[in-house]
Amino acid sequence: MFVYEFMAGIVDHITGGEEAECYDPHEHRKVEKPTSYADTMIHLLKGSIGAGVLAMADAVARVGIIGSIFGILLIGSFATYCVQLLIAAQYRLCKKWRRGYMAYPKSMFLALKDGPPCMRWAARALYYFVDTVLVLWQLGICCIYCVFVAENIKQVCDYYGQEMSLRYHLCFLIVPLTIMGLVKDLKLLTPFSSISNIVTAFGFILIFFYLIEDDVIVDEEKFQLKDYKEIPFFIGTTLFALEAVGVVLALEYNMENPKRFVGLFGLFNIGMAVIMSLYLLMGIFGYLKYGDDIKASITLNLPHNEKKAQVAKIIFAISIFLTFPLQNFVAYNILWRKIKKALGQRKHVYCVDYMLRILLVILPWSIAVAVPKLGPFIALFGALCLTLLAMVFPGLMDACVWYPIGYGLCRYRLVRDIFIVLIGLTCLFSGCYTSLLEITAAHDEE
Repeated sequence: MFVYEFMAGIVDHITGGEEAECYDPHEHRKVEKPTSYADTMIHLLKGSIGAGVLAMADAVARVGIIGSIFGILLIGSFATYCVQLLIAAQYRLCKKWRRGYMAYPKSMFLALKDGPPCMRWAARALYYFVDTVLVLWQLGICCIYCVFVAENIKQVCDYYGQEMSLRYHLCFLIVPLTIMGLVKDLKLLTPFSSISNIVTAFGFILIFFYLIEDDVIVDEEKFQLKDYKEIPFFIGTTLFALEAVGVVLALEYNMENPKRFVGLFGLFNIGMAVIMSLYLLMGIFGYLKYGDDIKASITLNLPHNEKKAQVAKIIFAISIFLTFPLQNFVAYNILWRKIKKALGQRKHVYCVDYMLRILLVILPWSIAVAVPKLGPFIALFGALCLTLLAMVFPGLMDACVWYPIGYGLCRYRLVRDIFIVLIGLTCLFSGCYTSLLEITAAHDEE
């Protein structure tokens, strides 16, 4: 346990250090209603188990069962470790600047500002870039949700003779999505979230029923890697499914005892172990059941003519549909704070507010209509946004936080951070390249 904490750079605030008695940011956080250990675990599982888990069978089909087992465990452990580094770096920055908490973009700005001189010029640019990636990530999720809902509803409608193109189904979504996007108070969205959680749990039960109801035929081919070109796609899809960086940071901030969130047997590691186990089960059993015919979402493989399968598809469509405004609200909140600050107390500020809300619904919906392809979009946004938010940025921030004399023996912390950044950039470029090729190919086929 000590070795893990030491490598993660969080030993100072767990076991004590030179600055431990000076200032503890955890004691200066102003959280009105902090969450308990159990509440935080539930929120972590809820935030990471959604549409992504339904895409894991497609990811497993790309690299085979053996490759997927090692891949999911390796990617999940590596991403978890990087987020631990991010939390530790933010803690050190809060201690240094004597603040209870600071947001991700602000942490990046202050880290680079006091980091190596060759990187300080990028502090302001990266401050806005982190915000941009966060917004892009949330809008990407909204785009994927649009396609997911439309594809599942289309299959049910097609069976009952109401055959229409996927784009027509997407057009039917724009009005209700816009109305829900105009809701200002998150409390009004709480019932939708509760309903979404209930129907999601019921939907997973139905899907597992289909995966285990028949004897599974295990072929040797299913254990083998098909093509090395599929690895970046697998990484992007796995990252999309596993990580919700914004949710993780928010949970750590709101936790009643944040020290229990980190560490080898901390809440975050335990929660991620449960999540990775579920993803492995869903991915492997889904691939064993449907083989190479697996689709971007496992719900699309369920029988068209059975009532239970139709119910499962409708359940997940409703669940994801009701989750859309919550994901959209995150992007809105980031942009609106900056726009409101720029506008001040001008008369037309409320008109701009509603225009922004409508725009943030229309933008991801338009991308979904342009290229209604689920699988490549999942891999693209996973590779583009999650490699930056969960790998590159944490490694970069940690390298700056320890500058100039905190890198340790043989500068091992700096070597570690450079390695993390290089791995993240490799996943970024390779994943985006392969995903864009598939999106282009899908667009050309239409």
